[in-house]
Amino acid sequence: MTRTALRHKTYAALCGGDAHRGATWVALLITFSVVVTTAITVLQSLPELQAPIATAATVLLPLCGSVFFVEFLLRLWTATDSDRFGRTFPLLSQRGAYLVSFHGIIDLLACIPLVDLLAGVPATGWISVFGVISLFKLARYVTGLEIVGAVIRNERETLMASVLTLGLLLIVLSTCLFLIEHDAQPEQFQSIPHTMWWGIVTLTTVGYGDMAPVTPLGRILGGITMLIGIGMLAMPTGIIATGFANERQRRELLRTWKIVSQLPLFQGLDASWIAEISALLRTLVIPAHVVVITKGDSSTSLFFIADGEVEVDLHPEPRRMKTGEFFGEAGLLQNKPRSATVTTVKPTRFLVLGLAEYQSMMSRAPELRRKIEEVAALRTFHSR
Repeated sequence: MTRTALRHKTYAALCGGDAHRGATWVALLITFSVVVTTAITVLQSLPELQAPIATAATVLLPLCGSVFFVEFLLRLWTATDSDRFGRTFPLLSQRGAYLVSFHGIIDLLACIPLVDLLAGVPATGWISVFGVISLFKLARYVTGLEIVGAVIRNERETLMASVLTLGLLLIVLSTCLFLIEHDAQPEQFQSIPHTMWWGIVTLTTVGYGDMAPVTPLGRILGGITMLIGIGMLAMPTGIIATGFANERQRRELLRTWKIVSQLPLFQGLDASWIAEISALLRTLVIPAHVVVITKGDSSTSLFFIADGEVEVDLHPEPRRMKTGEFFGEAGLLQNKPRSATVTTVKPTRFLVLGLAEYQSMMSRAPELRRKIEEVAALRTFHSR
């Protein structure tokens, strides 16, 4: 095996390539190491568990640290195979881009406890923070965490605007309250920076009670600050919620686009047509042994099998249809009731095209309509 081929296989194993059998085991090993490192770091802070945890830590922490170190070296070596890193570094190219990326920095920081252990320094105190930082490694394997990062990146400008507005209000309101309360409570409100603590807890909650205005004007300003804080905190919440909805819709559309492009019926179509068809389709997941359509029902949809298997109740014997096939076209073409009952054999995911969308698309895609008519005619011939 050449060095390049070995690097390709190593990259597939590290990054979860479907073609590599060891990808799942690598993910489990790294996840297990992260969980063990974090558990030891957290539990050794309990005085009653320090002695038994210290014994386990002397064995487990070096092992987990070695896993992180080897992973870091392998990811650095295979960074040239990734399409995520641009060639922004003249000497290190993609490897340099990996080193300054979020995951690259986390992978490097996770190795620091191992360096201290090899140097004879126990991984306690602030050094233990780097063990907890390894939790960010799970973002590679937990889709939800990756989506959070994508939403924050996509909405960073809007979020920064709301944070900046909150910061401006904090300074202005803290300054006003300092001028109002300083004479009444000189020890509590010593300066504007001291008063900013009151501003932070009042804008984000309703205050901790350690600093509270006593003058009538100060209390009025405090009440206004609480109301402003409620509105300001609702802004980033709405931004992130909208970002999640948009990101989920975008990912669903990309997944549908990929499935549609692989269906035999749509092979040969250009990307613009596939994108338009993907936008018209809706996803439907049905459990096993459930009737999808019943013979005699009105024809309102065309079903594409994205994943799974169905059984069509034809005479003299039923017919099985699997991933990539479609059904329901005969009724739509001829405006007739369903000619057979279709039941799922196992949990099946469908892409469904409604009647209105079907008619609109067929009027603009005569070549696609011709393909569907050929399939329908062939099925009618075989069913006789």
